[in-house]
Amino acid sequence: MPIPVTKPSREQMMKCVARFRDLYRADHSLPDCHVPGYERTLINVLGFAAPQASADIRAYSPVGDQAKPYITHLKAGFGIAFVEAEPGKGVMMHNHDTNETFMPVVGTWRVTWEGDKGDDFVVLEPLDLISVPPQMQRQFHCLRAPDGQAKGVLLVVIGGDQPSAEFSPEAEAVLMARGLMPPAQKRAS
Repeated sequence: MPIPVTKPSREQMMKCVARFRDLYRADHSLPDCHVPGYERTLINVLGFAAPQASADIRAYSPVGDQAKPYITHLKAGFGIAFVEAEPGKGVMMHNHDTNETFMPVVGTWRVTWEGDKGDDFVVLEPLDLISVPPQMQRQFHCLRAPDGQAKGVLLVVIGGDQPSAEFSPEAEAVLMARGLMPPAQKRAS
């Protein structure tokens, strides 16, 4: 059976366009954005809906609640965001329930993951790409911004319309010690 063809109006298609200069920037959208070394700006382009929280799941939207998506009417099955960060800054170790793909657009970035022999990493230059499978602890940091620029820009693509992210136990301990995350609730036995 052939794929149906639609013919939207220009007005309908313009709702699918996001101009980088017009995107909302959130600097404190996730708890670790308040920890020195993890300050960054989150820019949500193609919408993530916040995951359903419960007493035993400490999950967040990958870009936090303050980083509202620019394009919200599409259910694309994935989300697109940018992260802007100064060299040496990035995100704490965390995990996703879906695939997460990184591509530096500006600057050099390091992506670190917990591997079978401990932490490992790869350094990515602009337009290099790494796709991290679900259920792996990972983090990223800007290593260098181009000459004359203060920040690097990382493109992030995450699978799902409502993906969840959780901080690693070590990151949660830091966040709890700083009062940025409530203590974990005991799970029912």
